[in-house]
Amino acid sequence: MRVGLYAERPGGDMQNGELIRVGDSWHARFYDGKKRRMKKLGSVAEYSKEKDITSTFQSFMSEVNAENKQFVPSAGTLLTTFVNDEYFPKAEKDLRGSTMRGYRAIWNNYIEPRLGHLRIRDIRTFDCQNAMDAIVQDNPSLKRTSLARVKSFMSAVFNEAIRAGLRKDDKNPVASDKHGNGGIKIRGVKGRGKGETFAYSIDDIRGILGALTEPSRVLMAVAAYTGLRRGECVGLQWGDYGLDGDTIHVRRNICFGQRGEMTVELPKTEASEASVPVIKPLRVILDAWKRKAEVTGGVTGGCWIFQAGFTRKKDHPATLLDAARMTPLSPANILRDVLPALKRVGIEWRGYHAFRRGLATNLRALGVDDLTIMEILRHSDVGVTRASYIKRVDEKSIEAMGRLEVELRKPVRKEKSVKTDSVVPAGVA
Repeated sequence: MRVGLYAERPGGDMQNGELIRVGDSWHARFYDGKKRRMKKLGSVAEYSKEKDITSTFQSFMSEVNAENKQFVPSAGTLLTTFVNDEYFPKAEKDLRGSTMRGYRAIWNNYIEPRLGHLRIRDIRTFDCQNAMDAIVQDNPSLKRTSLARVKSFMSAVFNEAIRAGLRKDDKNPVASDKHGNGGIKIRGVKGRGKGETFAYSIDDIRGILGALTEPSRVLMAVAAYTGLRRGECVGLQWGDYGLDGDTIHVRRNICFGQRGEMTVELPKTEASEASVPVIKPLRVILDAWKRKAEVTGGVTGGCWIFQAGFTRKKDHPATLLDAARMTPLSPANILRDVLPALKRVGIEWRGYHAFRRGLATNLRALGVDDLTIMEILRHSDVGVTRASYIKRVDEKSIEAMGRLEVELRKPVRKEKSVKTDSVVPAGVA
């Protein structure tokens, strides 16, 4: 019994491998570049059918091929070959799974269809500009920020190609030089703006929490009252919730890879790995949730605060399993309960990040200074907090204009005239 993973490619740089059953075990048979090897993947008791073990086999063979394959640059290297065989394999070692998923989407949807067939050494600024113009024209819903990410990724690819010796003049056809010369521009995007973002008000938060039940209500309360990112919320363990109940310490982030698989990674930045104050309303919710976990689960110290009720997959990485051998709850699954509940009470779901923006906006409206808000959100730059998280509140604008209106209605005060010595122009005198 065997299953091929890859189609054979010229040069033998990728291999099929075989999935075979030997007795009561499943094995992968493959060639590591020196000799034929076999690796046990699991037992028939764990994976009774071939289809149950196929994903494990595919993941294993993907790792084997990544380790054995070496990219050899040449003068005729196509952009698509370079990106798939060199750029992405290197980037996967340094970048988060969610970032890689975004990069692959940009490449597959926008850049590869327009530039992938060209040789790297032959691609000019003219070609890149035409590609960007076509992306703008063919995708009218893309905002400025999304187009800027496309340009940034394209530039990063050519920088890596220069490092690999594939550009004779060592010139990046996408980026301009230090004097602002050359490079490509994002044209024809007038009126697209940066894309609308939203911040939940205090009344929104009250309405949302009032419409939900556990565990959705607990997760949304953490997001609303701490400003944690989505992955940071589901990545919390009970050990991160201080014994005194005054703080939550952010130590990890749950990310989602290119196929939607969960991975445990470090927080987004160094500043993100920090403690966040817990206000009393959240403490009451978390303490009640913890008591329930102690009764039903029996283990809390090394367990996820938001624990999945069950898991179908049997080969999760050890980092994803807690003391009870369970995985975190998927935030996407939470929405299956949240969306219908909010629809019943007439509240529009604006995304997890609207809680984070809402916290910044609500604190600012209460008179909290920007630097303090930056520390609570764990940003490394207050400019990010001001530009992207603190939203203007309509009520404040209306109140401000109302004050101006009141001032304008007041009677004009007559100023006392001040006598001064008159000066006669020389020409008149």
